Amino acid sequence: MASTSASTSLPSSSTSALFADDTFLGFGLKVNFTSQAVEEAQEQLHWALEVKQEEDMQQWMEMRWEERMSERDLVVMLVNRQSARIAGEKVVVEIGKKWYIVSVRFFFILTFRFLTAIL
Repeated sequence: MASTSASTSLPSSSTSALFADDTFLGFGLKVNFTSQAVEEAQEQLHWALEVKQEEDMQQWMEMRWEERMSERDLVVMLVNRQSARIAGEKVVVEIGKKWYIVSVRFFFILTFRFLTAIL
């Protein structure tokens, strides 16, 4: 009997050893290939996300640059308008001064001629 129990226990341990080693049944290779494929897909996804993030950041920076240049152009245009308005106001003031000087001189000349004509 001892030989029978030993012979039956031996195949059961070898059978469990075969089931424990799943490469014998071909499952191990599939698991390794699948996990390797998953890892490669994750790496590709990670790389694609990094590239996409860089492209999005570049696009955002270009849009911000265009917005800043547009704002700068508006500020320059506003400053140019203000400068032109200030320059125009200065010209008007200078012309007013010249007209005042001319009219005062003209008044004195007329007054002097009138007074000399009367006397």
